[in-house]
Amino acid sequence: MVDKTKIKDIVAETMSEYPDIEGIIVCDANGDVVFGHTIAGGVKHKEVAEHVVNISSDSSKLTNAIDKGGLKEVSISADDGFIIIFGDVKLILAAIAGEGAREQMGLIRIALKRALLSIID
Repeated sequence: MVDKTKIKDIVAETMSEYPDIEGIIVCDANGDVVFGHTIAGGVKHKEVAEHVVNISSDSSKLTNAIDKGGLKEVSISADDGFIIIFGDVKLILAAIAGEGAREQMGLIRIALKRALLSIID
């Protein structure tokens, strides 16, 4: 069972350390939202989770098809920001970051990976 209070605390801490992170959604491999927090109104966590699962699944198939091993991360660069996806067998963490995050993407990736590991620990 997933400790939602623990997830909430980890997400809050990660977002407070990196103000350019506009939201984090944690879901299971079926796309069911375990926890989601976004600062932008109108973001549908369930819809985002379903897309994240599809992207993760397809990306994993790609890495396997070209013999590059298991999937570790998916990063998407958009006109106005970024989406970073980290997955585990049980949980997937997706973060939404604004354009201002560009300078800190390396640090943000490390923080998100650490957050996912803390959640599944």
